Amino acid sequence: MREKMSRWGIGPIFASLSIGYGIVILLTSRYFYPFFRISIVPQWLLSAIGSILLLIGIPFFLISVRTVTNAYNSDSLVTNGIYKCCRHPLYSAWVVFIVPGTVLLVNSWLGLTVPLFMYVLLRKLVIKEEMYLEQVFGSEYREYKNKTPCILPCIGQNET
Repeated sequence: MREKMSRWGIGPIFASLSIGYGIVILLTSRYFYPFFRISIVPQWLLSAIGSILLLIGIPFFLISVRTVTNAYNSDSLVTNGIYKCCRHPLYSAWVVFIVPGTVLLVNSWLGLTVPLFMYVLLRKLVIKEEMYLEQVFGSEYREYKNKTPCILPCIGQNET
């Protein structure tokens, strides 16, 4: 068996690339303001949707951190609770809820490319974690992987 993967997994590289891209997009949006402003939707509605996404995403993230920490410390595979919604809820919290919510509050349609970039990046990087989990937990993880979506919570059972 391989050496145990860091508790951070692919997180540091995922965060570094996502933050770098996000900063470039934010600076571009601000430099060309108001060109990238979302003007077809009222600001109050963008703020309401952004706030709702953050209100869902922050607890989703915190629960994920607690759950993954406990599972990592006990060398166990968690397939229930928040991990029943998706295999990578920690990353999902950022890609699906927190970053899109923040982008809507900032009001930049160019900013909407950030969660898209993060999703594509995550799909590429998460393969390393998935291979590790499959090696450690074998058929138990493969069965879980076959019935649980990867990133998008509770959407499409075959999002591999």
